[in-house]
Amino acid sequence: MRRLIRWWPLPVLILLLIFPWVYREPYFHVLGFNVLLFATMATSWNIMGGYTGYKSLGHSAFFGLGAYLVAIAASKWGWNPLWSAPLLALIVTVVAMGVGWIMLRTTGSAFVIATIAMLLIFRLLALNLRGITGGAPGLSQPLPPWTPEFSRMPFFYYMLACLIVAVATSAYIRRSRFGLGLLAIRDDEGKAEMVGVNTTLYKVVAFGISAYFVAVGGGIWSYFTTHISPIFAFDIIIGVEMILMTMLGGIGTLWGPVLGAFIYIPASDLILFQFGSTTIHLAILGSLMMLILLFLPQGILPTVSEWLEKRQTPRAAHTGARSMAEMHQEKRTVTADTRADEPGVAVIHKEAG
Repeated sequence: MRRLIRWWPLPVLILLLIFPWVYREPYFHVLGFNVLLFATMATSWNIMGGYTGYKSLGHSAFFGLGAYLVAIAASKWGWNPLWSAPLLALIVTVVAMGVGWIMLRTTGSAFVIATIAMLLIFRLLALNLRGITGGAPGLSQPLPPWTPEFSRMPFFYYMLACLIVAVATSAYIRRSRFGLGLLAIRDDEGKAEMVGVNTTLYKVVAFGISAYFVAVGGGIWSYFTTHISPIFAFDIIIGVEMILMTMLGGIGTLWGPVLGAFIYIPASDLILFQFGSTTIHLAILGSLMMLILLFLPQGILPTVSEWLEKRQTPRAAHTGARSMAEMHQEKRTVTADTRADEPGVAVIHKEAG
């Protein structure tokens, strides 16, 4: 049974591989791409916000920066975004580590405000550097070279590969000594530093890693949409949605961000389809998330895991109590047999006979 549980990602991966061929309508390809995109970015955000406990609201700054670097390289130098996105995301990682070295001197709400300020600074730069970014109108990229029939399918498989790499990276970090240091920082940063953890270095590296996959997602998104602008690329809602998906599935867990994205994006799309492009769908999603946070504060996966443990605990206790009763019964039987074998007891039995 445990082996089956351990290998459950394999059938899910097979279903994802055949999904675009079963549902060939462009809508499902776009929906699948968005789900995989946000699952990748939520997994990346969780490396910092979940493992370290430093929750950033400005991670969409790295999304927009990756989108613009890829768009600039494609429009001005003709670089293919499919291979330039992972490469240019390394630049975003270096920028994130440099900015993080300054911001991570703060904690709590001060760090959250610092990340929002970082996002606004990048948006202002994109709006004002018109010679590079195109200003408010934005930038356009060449269309993909493949036929319109498969226009969205390659993006789907590309993001699926990115998600696999992001989850594998998150799993490796979680089991490594570096990951244990991040968890120690989350639990008690002062004690972690006392036992020899270089907290500043660990936080800066985690901040850079968490920015990498977000930047890759931004670069592929810019090629997917073919046109970007600062308002949409540096949108704080993108960062908020990363957090909501992670909290929905289970913050600090490996599969929680993925589960949250697979629930949140289709639900958001369904509500948007029902109510149109108005702010009503945002209010509904906000209300649903409030209910989830009230009744599932730890997220779906930790809550379900805790519920299963509680169900197994009474059974184990009942089994233990029954075993103790059997042990007492055996003890009484052995005691009676032993007393019957004693000489004095044998005499009494003989006289009674």
